[in-house]
Amino acid sequence: MTGSVTHGVRKFLLAHPVAIQIPIVEGLAPADQKALGQLIDLWRVKQPRNTLKQAYLDGRIRPDNLAIAVPDDIVEQLGVVIGWPRKAVFGLADLLIWDGVTASDGNEDPYGLNDLLDANQFAREISQTIPASLALSCAFVTLRKGSATLGEPDVIIQGHSADWAAGLWDRVRRRLAYGLTIDDVDDLGRPRRMTLYTPNITYVIAKEKESWRIITWDAHGIGQAMIEVLPFEPSLDRPMGRSRIDRAVMSITQRAMRTVLREELSMELFTAPGILLRGVDEDAFNDLKTWSWKLGTVKGVSRDEDGEIPEVTVLPTQSAQPFTEQLRALATEFAGVTSLPVSSLGVVQDNPSSAEAVYAAKEELVIKAKNATATFDSALNRLYRHAVMLRDGLPQAPDDLRTVTTRWGDPAHPSIVSQSDAITKQISVFPWMAESPVVLEELGYSASQIARLMSDKRRAEGIGVLEALSATSQTETVGAEEA
Repeated sequence: MTGSVTHGVRKFLLAHPVAIQIPIVEGLAPADQKALGQLIDLWRVKQPRNTLKQAYLDGRIRPDNLAIAVPDDIVEQLGVVIGWPRKAVFGLADLLIWDGVTASDGNEDPYGLNDLLDANQFAREISQTIPASLALSCAFVTLRKGSATLGEPDVIIQGHSADWAAGLWDRVRRRLAYGLTIDDVDDLGRPRRMTLYTPNITYVIAKEKESWRIITWDAHGIGQAMIEVLPFEPSLDRPMGRSRIDRAVMSITQRAMRTVLREELSMELFTAPGILLRGVDEDAFNDLKTWSWKLGTVKGVSRDEDGEIPEVTVLPTQSAQPFTEQLRALATEFAGVTSLPVSSLGVVQDNPSSAEAVYAAKEELVIKAKNATATFDSALNRLYRHAVMLRDGLPQAPDDLRTVTTRWGDPAHPSIVSQSDAITKQISVFPWMAESPVVLEELGYSASQIARLMSDKRRAEGIGVLEALSATSQTETVGAEEA
């Protein structure tokens, strides 16, 4: 098998799903056992395609060589990699900034939720889960009760990529009916420990010898599976979303890698100018082929035995311009498919772009970011409710807990000057807005900065009240003395 087949796309496309027999777990209800079989089959069928996407993201894909201009062994030696698929994922993920939670009444820490999220380092967890969603079309977030004796949080919140999780979508309730995470596998990639999320019970099941059994279970009784899915660009026919590393991205990446491959080989072969010699004897010809002659600063050839001067023709070197132009065209095509600014792919424009042009270039990407946060909101809002319910043992969420939502950073990243000018104009029309923390959010302050600023504001107001009371007391004292 040639090198390009071993390390190219075919290696991942020809990878067969993991061969695993659907486990029969003693103690599972028939409906839960049926869901477990469906989830395992779904996970194993999707795994090869997810592995392919992950390989593109990690830069482990080699170009599928056409074996026309470049030998297969040269493909392996050069090891060409194009980082555009990673840019497609993280170029958008960097705009999806989780900035805490807030309630409709302005409470910045409803039900002590911030402490619960901080114990799970949720800001870091969600910043890793979102790129996984963009890369593989969806990602999952699970909840389960923690153990205080093991030093775990009251509720453990974990993100999972689609590589190691699966879910069954409930089209009526618009959420997951069941979920599964693969917690451990054997040397052949077959699961040997899994967690099954059902509407009322979370099971941890493991394989011991040749049988599967329930290790632990948590009967939370909430009526919803303690797993949420974060899909990217879901639709009616694909509720679990679409990947940023789609077939168009893969195709353009392959063509770009082959372009770079041809350019590298061309530069190796034609950097040194070719020389066409006529009338040179064999010994002199062998000397002229050595690198020492090519690298020398003084060159010359002697006359032949008849006293004739050999004819020397210098062949022009090959320009890299055609390859550069082709790569620029591919970068432009890639930018159009992924909504990325073409400058982020290394294409430098002749004239520097104005601020308006820079914003216009990323406007489509900003719209995608806002749509993604709107999609994630419904799942994350349920996640916050369920986390509090698990911690406090509540069968239902209080009404005010249902108003807790995510606060996202502004994906447009406007300049401080332009944003300040816009806020000032709005406050001149609505003066009461100046007292709202939302203004500070719009100005780009983080949740911790807003909390400190509001604390300083209250402290300053308190000092002002004390000074006013002190001044009033002194005035009354003076008036009494005069009387």
